[in-house]
Amino acid sequence: ASMASHFSVDLTKNGGVRCVNFNEADLITCFANDYGFERWVEKAVEFYGDEGDVLITISSSGCSKNMLNGCKAARSKKFSTVITFSGFDVDNSLCQLGDINLWVDSKAYNFVENIHQIWLLAIVDLIIGSREYSA
Repeated sequence: ASMASHFSVDLTKNGGVRCVNFNEADLITCFANDYGFERWVEKAVEFYGDEGDVLITISSSGCSKNMLNGCKAARSKKFSTVITFSGFDVDNSLCQLGDINLWVDSKAYNFVENIHQIWLLAIVDLIIGSREYSA
């Protein structure tokens, strides 16, 4: 969750791309209590997402049911793109739902998460770099 927060803030502030994340404790607690933990991301997408939006999901294993359901909700709401960050097995369930899949060939959680963080921040730098500096 903190990785998504960091990326979201940097993408908005430094990249100039409007971005929100759904990792507020009150939102997760409310939606998980009311709809079940496996559906809280789905409900966040349904309540906050609009047609044409982009969904970025992060799951080390690619098997997190809350993220899978969020991707399915994004498809139902006609999001333009679903981007997934995952690891472990290349044919994991999350990769099967993404338009763009960034996959780490490792089963070590910390390694997968660190690579995801590097890639997320590199995306911000590429956006900034296209306007301000060369990498």
